[in-house]
Amino acid sequence: MKEKIQELLKKENYAFDAEKWKSIENVPFFFNADTTQQLNKIKKNMGVAKGIYIFSDSNDKILYIGKGAPIYNRIRRHFAKLKQSSSSHHSLCTSQEIPSSITIHWVEIEQPDTREIVEHMLAYTLKPAYKKWYMA
Repeated sequence: MKEKIQELLKKENYAFDAEKWKSIENVPFFFNADTTQQLNKIKKNMGVAKGIYIFSDSNDKILYIGKGAPIYNRIRRHFAKLKQSSSSHHSLCTSQEIPSSITIHWVEIEQPDTREIVEHMLAYTLKPAYKKWYMA
């Protein structure tokens, strides 16, 4: 089943390929004075694109898969959670720490139903480390 889903994603040009998807590398994932500049850079690159985004670490490990319409608004909310955190400790889950920087990959998908399906198909085939991205 997994192979058939991967074939379908590839046929529709939604299969994750770091070379083909747009990306921003070395995004520091902590809140400080430079965070606003990072968010402006992300907004400039993404614009109002609707689609799927993937967070990966420096070892290309898939951390999280999400969708947004626009993607930037969703990513901005992730950073807003960092700002709300009262301590410097932030994590994806209680047992592991978040990397200091991530790469954000994205592909544009206009149709909401297609975004929903592709997000689930990518999560099934890529097995991200985290199903939820939250603050501890």
